[in-house]
Formats: sequence, structure tokens, C-alpha cells
Amino acid sequence: MLWVSAYQIASMLKVRVVILLPEDGSIAVKAGYPPDDTLVDADIAAARWAWEHNRPAGRGADTLPGAKRLYMPLKTGRGAIGVVGLDNDRQGPLLTPEQQRLFDALADQAALAIERIHLVADVDKARLAAETDRLRTALLTSISHDLKTPLAGIMGAAGTIKDFGQGLSDEAKDELLQTVIDESERLNRFIVNLLDMTRIGAGAMEPNYSMQFLGDIVGSALTRASKIVSDHKVSTTIPADLPMVRVDPVLFEQVLFNLIDNAAKYSPDGTMISVTGWASEASVNIRVLDEGGGIPPEDLDRIFDSFYRVRKTDHVTAGTGLGLSICRGFVEAMGGTITAGNRPDRQGAMFTVTLPRQAEMQVDTQGEAA
Repeated sequence: MLWVSAYQIASMLKVRVVILLPEDGSIAVKAGYPPDDTLVDADIAAARWAWEHNRPAGRGADTLPGAKRLYMPLKTGRGAIGVVGLDNDRQGPLLTPEQQRLFDALADQAALAIERIHLVADVDKARLAAETDRLRTALLTSISHDLKTPLAGIMGAAGTIKDFGQGLSDEAKDELLQTVIDESERLNRFIVNLLDMTRIGAGAMEPNYSMQFLGDIVGSALTRASKIVSDHKVSTTIPADLPMVRVDPVLFEQVLFNLIDNAAKYSPDGTMISVTGWASEASVNIRVLDEGGGIPPEDLDRIFDSFYRVRKTDHVTAGTGLGLSICRGFVEAMGGTITAGNRPDRQGAMFTVTLPRQAEMQVDTQGEAA
């Protein structure tokens, strides 16, 4: 946009043009025509003076007339928003009265265009600030409501053992200790999700890639989730000849764990959770399916948003609403995509992860990728 404005002024007035805008308390060149033109110290001083005093400076002006260019402020109703510098190789006045009127019109257009850019930037900043506040509020709400649930279970079971341990049977003690372990693991999952989301939000996600067979990662994820799916049936269909993919095995295991955890959370006990894999010409795909109530249509567009949770039924356990958002962050960091939908064959939800298929890798005599 700025380059177009500079070109228009230059071509219609037959002058060289440079446009300067505020930056870090001063002004800096943002566009010009010809684009390789440079400023000397005298011109920089004249441009800065024109910006600070909202008056022309430089060639033909009363202030700093020794500059190569004439610098004039670009103005809108909100005041000066930049400076434009003009020069040519002719002797005498830089602009004729007719050219001055034309320049004023072109400068007004350029100033309005720059102001629109600033307004868009301001709107983006306001939106980002509002989103940050929303996430902060959601995080505090999540911590205060969801994280205290496992803590209450841990404190209650531990307190019972401490105060009434001598009168409890071994079976009752084992049950209370198991409650402590289960709720501690649940609390740990919440904290891991919060930390992972922080890493994603900070842009600190750098996958440690290696070639992996997804069947192995599926097996590891199911082993981790064995307690979570203990009241469900589990089916896996991963072809032995499924091509290997380039992923971070730790991150991808977390993706599958979160998807399996989500399936168990939103489907009744005794129902089937299925994990299937297949390959196409360009991708390798993993899908997790459940037999729960499915995803309401109004939730499909927001299912991967941070802290967003589909409305619960009675059997759904609490969560931070971060699991699926983390899945999307991890999968996209590894160059893949993840989609959510409802099963076409029966009631239930399905989540599909698609990873790019890698070309066959050549291996040297030492067994390392060539």
C-alpha cells in the first residue's frame, strides 16, 4: 500500500518520493520510489523536524533548506501520521502551484490509507488483548474449579487414613490409597495440559523428529490410558504395512492419549473406543472413534479452542478444556492436520489426524538417514 502511494506521487508529479512513518519514538523510511534511494544525515534531520513540528522542512522551506528533499507532514483528522519527502533534478521551486494542489490530494489519500493500516493494527491489538484476558480468566476459572476436584479427593482420602487408619480394614485402606493415586494422576494430567498449552502459546514447540511406526505409538498411548479406558472396550486396526511417518513420538503419543481420554470421557461405560489407521497416496492417517453422544453441530467449529468444552452429560468427568486444543497445537507443529466430526455409521464422535507421507528414505551403510 505505501509503495503504491509513493509510486503514484512520483509518477504524477515527476519527482522522487520517500515516505517515513513513526517507529520507536522517531521516524523511519517505509517506502520510496525509486526504491533504492537513500537519505543522508541532513535529510534525516529535516524529516524528523517536519514530523515533530508538523510543518514542512528541507529544500525550499524556511527550516533546514540545505536538505536534498522537501519534507512535508502527512495529516489526517487525528494529526500528523507520517512524513513524505520529495525531490527532483530541476532548478527552482520543487512544485508548481498546480502540482502542489495535486500533491495535496495525493498526500491526503496516502494519509488516509496509512491511517486505515493503523486502525487495522489497533483493532488486531485490541482483539489480541481481549483474547489474552479471556484466556487468563478461563485459566483462573479452570484452576479454581477443575483442579480443586482431584485435590479434594486426595485430601479427603489422605485425611481419612490419617484420622481413622487404625479402625479401617486393609481393603478400605487400599481403596483410599487407590483414590489418592488415581486423583494424583488426574491432577498431573491437568497440570501437564496447562504446561503444554503454555509452550504452544509461547511458540516454544520444537518437535524432536524421527521416523516412527504409528502402531508403536498407538500401543504406548493405550498403555498409558489403560486405567482411563478400563470400563470401555478398545479396538485397534493399524495395518502392519502402514508407512512410517516423521513425527516427535512423545508429542504424538500425547495427541493420541488426549484423544483416547476424550473418547472415554464422552462415551458411556461398556462402549467401544476404536483406533484405526490407513494410508493414502499423500498422507498417513489415524482416527479415534467413540460411541458417545457425538459432537453437537454448534460445537464443531469451536471444539479445538482452548478451554472450550462441549456441554456435559451426567457421566462426563471434569477437565480443563485443553486436551483437544493441545492436540491441534502438537499436530500442526508436526506439519499435520486434525479434524473433528460425527460418525456416519452410528452415534459417536470421530477425530482424524492426517500426517504428510514421507518419501522413502535412503539409508547409508552406518544405518543413518542419508
